[in-house]
Amino acid sequence: MEPKNHALTRLGNLKDREAVYLRRDANCPVITHVRRRDGDEHIAVPSWLVNLSEDGCLITSDYFPKKAEDVYIIIPGLGSKVHGKARSQGNYTLNIKFTTLLTSEIVGKIARIKTIPKS
Repeated sequence: MEPKNHALTRLGNLKDREAVYLRRDANCPVITHVRRRDGDEHIAVPSWLVNLSEDGCLITSDYFPKKAEDVYIIIPGLGSKVHGKARSQGNYTLNIKFTTLLTSEIVGKIARIKTIPKS
């Protein structure tokens, strides 16, 4: 008879657990290219990066299309696109899971970006 496979019986197995990455506050504008589930083309949406971690981020905008699926983000100072899939979507938010993990150094660099308000 096999032992039960409950969460409490697996506490000691670190290799079975998924890695947990802490979200860092971010406050910078980004361009999000979103593809709908039933669409073929990406739509460029001006948006705001709220927080991020090595495996994903939260973005807000007033202009996200309904049922977003495939996403890539252009983050200032990064020099490349970050590809991801939509985990969940609210009326004005999009929770994104990156297809490849970002390094801690890049996440820290992006989290330190500050906008300068107009005077």
